[in-house]
Amino acid sequence: MGAIYEVYIDVLAVNNFLADLAALLAVHLFRRRRVRAYRIVSGALLASAASCVLFLACQSPAAYLLTVHFLLNPAVLFYCFRQKSKHDFFSDLCIAYFAFLILGGAVEWLQTGAGGFFSYQMAIGIALVGLPASSLWLRRQFQSRTRYVEAELCQNGRRIYVKALCDSGNLLTDPYEGKPVSMIDRKLYEEAFGAAQSVRLIPYESLGCRCGLLEAVTIEELNIASANGTKSSKRAVLGLADHALFQNKPYSMIINPQENNRRQI
Repeated sequence: MGAIYEVYIDVLAVNNFLADLAALLAVHLFRRRRVRAYRIVSGALLASAASCVLFLACQSPAAYLLTVHFLLNPAVLFYCFRQKSKHDFFSDLCIAYFAFLILGGAVEWLQTGAGGFFSYQMAIGIALVGLPASSLWLRRQFQSRTRYVEAELCQNGRRIYVKALCDSGNLLTDPYEGKPVSMIDRKLYEEAFGAAQSVRLIPYESLGCRCGLLEAVTIEELNIASANGTKSSKRAVLGLADHALFQNKPYSMIINPQENNRRQI
C-alpha cells in the first residue's frame, strides 16, 4: 500500500516563497547583480504562486518536479536578473540551486542535528538569514582575491556597465584637472555614448612609447563596485584607448588605482 501525504497549499506557498526569496538574494549578493528589490520579491511571489498552480495541475510528482526545475525556476531567474550571456545565466542558475541545497541542509541539521532544540519555524528563520549573509561573506572573500571590478559609466543620460581591470601600474594623471585617468575601449565608448565630445590630449609614457598623446574625455559619473563597497567619482577622466589594447581580453576598461581613494557610497 502506498503512502498518503497531506499537503497544505498555504504552507507550501509560504515555504516556496521564502526558499525562492533566499535563493534569489543569494545570487544577487554573491554575483552582485544590479536589480531592484521589487524584482526579487515579485520573482519569488511569481515562483511561489506558479509552483502551487503546477502542484494542483500536474498528475504526478515527477511531472511537477520536472516542470518546476527545468521551466519555472530558470524563467524566474531570467525575469529577475536579465542576464546578458549564457555564461552569466548558467552561473546564476548554479548558484541558485546550490543555495537551495544549502538551505534545505541547514534546516534539516537545525531540526535534527541540534538535538531538537530548534523548532521548524526557528530553523527556517535562521537558515533564511544565514544564507544571504553567507553569500555576502563568500563574495567578499572571492572578490578580495581578484583584480576585476564592475564599473558603471554615466554620460548624457545613459548608463553602461563594463568589466574593468584594477591595474596598479596605471598612474596616468590629467595635467589639466589633476585627476586620475582610467582607460576604456574607444569602440565601446563610442557605441554607448556616440562620438566623443570635448576631447583633449594628455601626454603619457609607456613601454615602447616614450612620448605619446592620449585622447581623453570627462564623463559625468564613474561608479566602481568592489568587495569593499562602491566608489563614486563625479566628472571622472577617461582615456580613449585603441580597441586592440582590449581585444581578446576579459575586460574593457583599466581602472586607475587612485580612483580607490574616492568617496565610498
